[in-house]
Amino acid sequence: MKRIIITILISIFIITGAVASKNLYSCRIPIKNRGISDAIASGDLDLLFIGSSTFRSNVDMHLLDDAYEGRVYDISYGGNQCVATSIQYDEIKSRSDHDYGLMVFEMGPLMITEDVKLSDSRVIWDLSLKGKLDLYNEMRKAGNTDASVAYEYFITSGMDDLITYPVTERIYATRYYKGSKTDATQSPGAEVLDSEEFDISDAMPNEAQERAVRDIIEKCKRDGQAFVFLESPVYYRLGEDPVYKKYEERFIRLLKEEDAPYILASEADFDDHLAEYFEDMNHMSDAGRKAYTRELIRILKDRQN
Repeated sequence: MKRIIITILISIFIITGAVASKNLYSCRIPIKNRGISDAIASGDLDLLFIGSSTFRSNVDMHLLDDAYEGRVYDISYGGNQCVATSIQYDEIKSRSDHDYGLMVFEMGPLMITEDVKLSDSRVIWDLSLKGKLDLYNEMRKAGNTDASVAYEYFITSGMDDLITYPVTERIYATRYYKGSKTDATQSPGAEVLDSEEFDISDAMPNEAQERAVRDIIEKCKRDGQAFVFLESPVYYRLGEDPVYKKYEERFIRLLKEEDAPYILASEADFDDHLAEYFEDMNHMSDAGRKAYTRELIRILKDRQN
């Protein structure tokens, strides 16, 4: 019986230590080719993208590498939100003394309709304890921090990565390059994309997300940080949806009110009707990613000149 009690106590001690270490130091564990820590380790950058899986799928880092002599990086997470992006900006500025020539924030029209909630556990992993608490507090304000969410947020999220790190890190490092995808994703074809169902009719504006956009702009202006909001092309069926257009216009109004620079998808010479360019409604295939990135480089170079 005594041995059982000792074993249980030791197990509790180990688990408690692992959980505490994860929450305190996960942001310092070296992750190759993705996340805030690796972006900071890359040193001074000419371009730093911060966004969701849309950026991860639609921006080709190898092409940008060639255009900007390797001084580029993409910090992207699945389902990333404006609220989280604002906190990620704080993390970069507080943890790094490097120079970031231009920060490119995602201008996804539907991002300002998202609820403030946990999307990608990778977000939590990459934040310091302060960042973790800041994001959790924003979720609490939105009413999204019940016991199960708190347990996932502070206890279970990232534990699989922590335990399997020596093995999975090598795998992940080959799947991404400076935050962008490396796989040659193919389009499922026009027949699939033209029949794919999606429904955004219930999308509603979220004050917290819009406020976060204003916060990002205010912080950049305060810090003298050059920035721009970038809207990536989406497949024409989504781009022409009345609800999507409604929130695109709303996002543009918000940026104009704050006198913030932005680049619309329509500015790129890119055929959003071409099915071979898309994996789904808003993520590009390998062919689309390369075609769009070439156009993006042209647009950015023209603006910078």
